Formats: sequence, structure tokens, C-alpha cells
Amino acid sequence: MKKQPFVSVVMPVYNAGDFLVEAIESILCQTYKNIEFIMIDDASTDNSWEIMKTYQERYPDIIRISQNRTNLKQAATVEQAMRLARGAFIARMDADDIALPSRLEKQLMYLLTHKDVIAVGGQCALINTEGYIIGEKRFPLTFTDVYRYIFEFIPLQQPTLMIAQERIPHFVEFYNPDLSPVEDVEMLFRLFRFGKVENLADTVLLYRIHDHNSSRMNLKKSFFLTLVSRIRGVMLYGYKPTLRGTAMTLCQAAVALLLPQQFAFFLYAVARKTNIIARPTPQAGFAEEIFAKAQVEVS
Repeated sequence: MKKQPFVSVVMPVYNAGDFLVEAIESILCQTYKNIEFIMIDDASTDNSWEIMKTYQERYPDIIRISQNRTNLKQAATVEQAMRLARGAFIARMDADDIALPSRLEKQLMYLLTHKDVIAVGGQCALINTEGYIIGEKRFPLTFTDVYRYIFEFIPLQQPTLMIAQERIPHFVEFYNPDLSPVEDVEMLFRLFRFGKVENLADTVLLYRIHDHNSSRMNLKKSFFLTLVSRIRGVMLYGYKPTLRGTAMTLCQAAVALLLPQQFAFFLYAVARKTNIIARPTPQAGFAEEIFAKAQVEVS
């Protein structure tokens, strides 16, 4: 009988062939090894599925893959992957990002030593398509601040999330597919009902910025659905926003719907406390650390 995985890493994949190898390798090279890695291809039209099959053949005891016949979008695909997870803890990952080597270990240790916390994220460095650092995202640490700021900006980056599944009722659905690509907003409101959601102070992820980021492709739609999610948070999940938070939400929605998308995105970045580094610098040494143990080469 195979050893029961302790941490399940779930990753939706859609046309991520340009970055998928780096994402997969960053999970396989984690310092914490007792994992299963569930990847679901959401009807990609590039070589993503072929890359996934190559890795699954090399790591059959770790990697589980499946493929949607039609494109279901990210929320439904992630929910599907999470239902397949067998671990007591579930870690989210995106197919265009890079997890730092100790990400899973640090988050697991935090959840094991903080029994009142049901989910934890972390800080992010921003990278471009070539892997250069172009900025960072800093998120609040404590539940008090995560809860308070959700009406001002999204206080946790979805692909940094690790959930203590055993601390949440089994009937809970995490994602609403109708709210894609900002399904993570309502997901946080749902989690708030069961315990604390916090962030590590450590940087745990290199978050890749490119033209096909789901929330960037239609920024006006993303802002509108974020507003809808916040209203649902109040109406359905008993969230109590501050006066400042309500004002910020209304201002963001007005700016996003009335201004040109390029300018709206700039203000959106500021609202999410994205600090842009003036001059890009290579992530020196990191690639060697991530790929030192790489055993698979996919062209």
C-alpha cells in the first residue's frame, strides 16, 4: 500500500507550456517530500498535456494527471483537483509560477503549530516571462488584517495558499465557477467562517506577470466580479466591512468601469500594494537551486 500523502499540491493547467516545466520542477524540488501532485489540464491547445504526461511517467508515485474534454475555466478545474486530493493539507499552485524550495515545509510547519489557522499564504516576488524580478507583492500577516483589508485589496495570493483540509467541513465547496477569474475572493469569505486565514512573512512564490494572466486579460470584468464577490461576502457569509473598506470598494469599481483599462490596471496594482522595483535584476542563484535536482528534460 502506498504511503498516504500528507500534502496534496493541486495545479490547474491551461496553455502553460512555456512555463510549465519550471512550475513542475519547483514542486518536485521542494524540501518537504511527503506529497502528491495533482495536475488537471483544462483542454489546453498547446503542448501542456504532453509535458504533464512525460512527468507523470517519470514520477508515477507522486504525480497524478487528468484532462478535461472541454475548457471548464480555472475555478471549476481547481475544485475538481481539490476533490481528488488525499492529503490532510492542500497547497494551491499555478502552472506559470515558481514555488520557492522551502514553501511547502514552511507553510506546513506554520499550520501544525497554529491550530486555529485553517489556511496560510505568503509573500510573492513578481517575475516577467524571462524570469527577471520586476517587483514584489506584500500581504498582511495576521487574520485581523487579512479580514479587514479584503474590501480594499485581495489580501492573499491564491497560488500561495495552503489549506488544512481536516479543519474544514467536508461539504464545503471552495470555489464558485461563476466568479472566475477572481474566484479566490469569495473563497476567502467562505474560509473566514471556519477559522483564521493568515500569511507567512516569508516570500514563498515567484508570481509570473504576463499578458495571459487570467485577471489581467479582462480587467473590467475582474473588477466587476470582485465587487460582486464582496457583496456576496456581506449578504451570504456575514462579513462586516469597515467604512473605509466600503468606500475603497466603490472607488475601485468606479475607476475600473469608467477609465481606460491600461490606467485602471496601474491603479489596481497600487491598490494591491504592488511595489515595483525600479530596475529588473536576475534571480541570481535561484535557478541553480531549483533545477539542481532536475532529472527530466522536456523540449
